[in-house]
Amino acid sequence: MFVWLFLAALPACEAPSDAEEGRSTFQILEIGIEEIQAAYESGTVTSVELVQAYLERIAAYDRNGPVINSIISIHPDALGQAAALDDERRQSGSRGPLHGIPVLLKDNINTVDLPTTNGSAVLRGIVPSDDAVLTRELRQAGAIILGKASMGEFAAGSYNSVVGQTVNPYNPSRDTGGSSSGSAAAIAANFAVLAVGTDTSTSVRGPAAYNGIVGLRPTTGLVSRRGIAPKNLEFDSAGPMARRVADIAYMLSVMAVADQGDPMSAPTWSKVSDRYEVVDGHVDYTTFLDRAALSGTRVGVVTDFFGGDPEIDAMATEALDQIRALGATLVDVRLDDAFKARYLGDGQLEIRRLGDYRFREDWEGYLATLADAPQTVAEFIESYRSVVNESSLPARENTMNLLMTSLTTSTSDPAYQLLVDEILPQATADKLALFEEADVDVLVFPYLTSFASVISNPVYELEDPSYVASEVPVPATLAGYSSVGFPCIVVPMGVGTEGLPMALAFFGKPYDEGQLLGYAYAYEQASGKRVPPPLLPPLGK
Repeated sequence: MFVWLFLAALPACEAPSDAEEGRSTFQILEIGIEEIQAAYESGTVTSVELVQAYLERIAAYDRNGPVINSIISIHPDALGQAAALDDERRQSGSRGPLHGIPVLLKDNINTVDLPTTNGSAVLRGIVPSDDAVLTRELRQAGAIILGKASMGEFAAGSYNSVVGQTVNPYNPSRDTGGSSSGSAAAIAANFAVLAVGTDTSTSVRGPAAYNGIVGLRPTTGLVSRRGIAPKNLEFDSAGPMARRVADIAYMLSVMAVADQGDPMSAPTWSKVSDRYEVVDGHVDYTTFLDRAALSGTRVGVVTDFFGGDPEIDAMATEALDQIRALGATLVDVRLDDAFKARYLGDGQLEIRRLGDYRFREDWEGYLATLADAPQTVAEFIESYRSVVNESSLPARENTMNLLMTSLTTSTSDPAYQLLVDEILPQATADKLALFEEADVDVLVFPYLTSFASVISNPVYELEDPSYVASEVPVPATLAGYSSVGFPCIVVPMGVGTEGLPMALAFFGKPYDEGQLLGYAYAYEQASGKRVPPPLLPPLGK
């Protein structure tokens, strides 16, 4: 259920103060954390007014107008959260950069005061008893939980049986990428300042690339997964999404915290603690935001990911020229046939298939934390067959296949043990070798080899003859399918002639988040390629 709350009009004054005049002209489009905090401190705007402006924009464009359909639920007390934080700021000052900043959470991230559906109508109305660890950290930093973003059902695709299809704000006939579809589309559409997505294979970075925003997949375990509905706990990671690299750094500095309840947290944070200064459990990643970060670096250009679309290649070539102008040395990197066979195309699909052997155990472990929810995969299947798939928003076939297949697979299978003991460690070694053999600090490439595809789901299929598919291998899955997830950030590198965005990827070694943020920031500040969707102008225009 959507709850829209609106402020009563302020009483008119004969001569408005400077602060009041500032409020009337304050624009939320493309605004970032630093400008908002400056406006808060000057009295130009309040958290209540900022949240009100986002609610009005969501009402106009997410459920009306182009119907982006990026948000599953709005927090019924979003304005109340904002008012409390305004009072706190007046009385005792700011908690920090996220104080009063509206955030959307992907709807597989637990919130004690909102349902967490995982995109499944079976979980509609189910409210967890505890916040996810990252939700807790965001609240403690003063962030406002504005609502829950739509997502692909069971973290696949961009359609779900709760609200249906999220559409691309640059072209409603095109997909958003998945599965953090709503998080990406909402930030692109300026419905909030920040969002959180989750990434198993490409689910933060793919939607970010298709929607012209910045998205970071961190090293697995840097951000706790506890309290997040699992897709595959070998590879799952939550990641920040925003319109600017600086805002990603601010958000990661809050979200990333060690957690004994996540088995991948301790080994990751032991490495993090060796490399970075940790204060009160957090790393300040904003210290890496340096316009000169690329100067003197050796940048590996993965040439195998060119040739899919001439417009994307042209964007990437321009981006590489910019990176060279910033003082980097570019080094061509080619993937050998054995690497591509193992980790791209059918090879990565096989790793994903084997990884899903743990799905039923992980999913039923998560369900055990939810009251009033089905407790087994078998119960889910029955609910889909008897209710959901008879509704106007049935589940996609891949959702049913995942559930059905999981009934006959488990982590005790020798094939799964082979994956964990041999295949994933070898994948980590092979990917690290790319850096070592070329003697490079970072790998870069166009993140996807074609623009956003045409929407296709169980309810409707659209046609768009301008779409051009690519046969070039897709690099999106390189980061996740290893024993240690590799960090990767995508940054807008422009829009094509059809008005669709694409991103450049900076792919780093595990625990290199600080360095990646610096490289991405330097490129972003020099290039300025973020373009807001013209279909969603400021209200009243």
